Amino acid sequence: MNKRGQSLVTFILIIPLITLFLAFFIDSSLMLLEKNKIDGVIKNNMEISLKENIRDTAKIKNVIKKNIDIDVTIDIVDDTLKVIANGNKKSVFSKILDFSWYKLEFNYCGNYLDKKIEKCR
Repeated sequence: MNKRGQSLVTFILIIPLITLFLAFFIDSSLMLLEKNKIDGVIKNNMEISLKENIRDTAKIKNVIKKNIDIDVTIDIVDDTLKVIANGNKKSVFSKILDFSWYKLEFNYCGNYLDKKIEKCR
């Protein structure tokens, strides 16, 4: 019996699964890169703000907003700097995959006294 025809049919049936897997992998990787970029921007700006004792929320927010395009809320209470960033990023393969947005949330607290940054709850 001719095995080439069966292999071709099997390969054609597997192509959509391979395409979905690659689309999901590429989309997830791009969102992970975006998340790491935003995370780095927030942490670096908080480190500089804590180190140089910058307490102007508008100035801190403007510097962060120049580098990322999600909503940022900054609060300074006593000696604690709190940065909350929330946003949605569009999926690259939204038509292939079943979802079109990724939700990104970042909550960080920094202390002006000990200059440490940690995730808030």
